[in-house]
Amino acid sequence: MSKLGKLLKIILIICIVIAIPLVIVLPFILKGLIFSKLIVYPNSLVMLLIAIQFTKLFKSIEEDNPFTLKNTKILKNASIYSFVMSLLWFIDSIYLSFIKSCSHIDYYIVIIFFIILFFGVGTALYILSKLFEKATNYKEENDLTIW
Repeated sequence: MSKLGKLLKIILIICIVIAIPLVIVLPFILKGLIFSKLIVYPNSLVMLLIAIQFTKLFKSIEEDNPFTLKNTKILKNASIYSFVMSLLWFIDSIYLSFIKSCSHIDYYIVIIFFIILFFGVGTALYILSKLFEKATNYKEENDLTIW
């Protein structure tokens, strides 16, 4: 793996290690703000799941075996988690609108951005998982070919 790949993996692992205690403490830090545990916990947990999926991908790249059905499944899972994240942000917007009666347009702009972002990431990861699936099938066929 390249130096950049190793650096990215280290950064990702550090983020996961920092994020776990931060997820526990963050709602108490943000107590005075409009966001609540209802918003912070589910979004944080799904984001951690996405990060864990990416660390699994780095592991397979280190093993020099990127085109496997396992990686296809990892990408598909990350895609599903991204769609769930988009849905959670949509639910958060409804929560802020109707339950908290929030009138700050700034929150809505950020939330709409996250809805679109995670939907786009989910779509891209799903397409990538299908491309990996095709590449894996071609690789398996090629491995069976006698030269």
